Amino acid sequence: MKKYKKIPYVGSVMTPFPYFVDTDDEVAEVERLMDEHQIRHVPVQQDGRVVGIVSERNLYRLLDRFLPNIDKAHLRARDIMLDEPYIVAFDTPLNEVALEMAKRHLGSAIVLHHEKLAGILSATDICRILAEILDSEFSPGTGDDAA
Repeated sequence: MKKYKKIPYVGSVMTPFPYFVDTDDEVAEVERLMDEHQIRHVPVQQDGRVVGIVSERNLYRLLDRFLPNIDKAHLRARDIMLDEPYIVAFDTPLNEVALEMAKRHLGSAIVLHHEKLAGILSATDICRILAEILDSEFSPGTGDDAA
């Protein structure tokens, strides 16, 4: 079990080398990546630069609610991406990113290192770290502890 003495940087807890798509990739490719790798967020790049993100929630909300009669074969990643994703530097303290994600109700942050896509920090990653910290700092409860 990892013991944290200082607040970790995002780069040390993110999911490294995430899958990504290009703005011209078909929506079917985005869905395939999500299904095949059981991921919920896919960064979108254009010319090697991150320009957006597609979340599973937004993808299906858009397709089901707003574009139910559209042939998905005609849709590209650029058509469905959020074009102002939350992007942070590799060496940003985790607490700052987690707080901002909570304030903005975000499920992920894209992590860059030297202006290149390095990883993605998801709410799941944050929950995993929180569990590690709680396990290392506190003894198990007896079941009758007050909340």
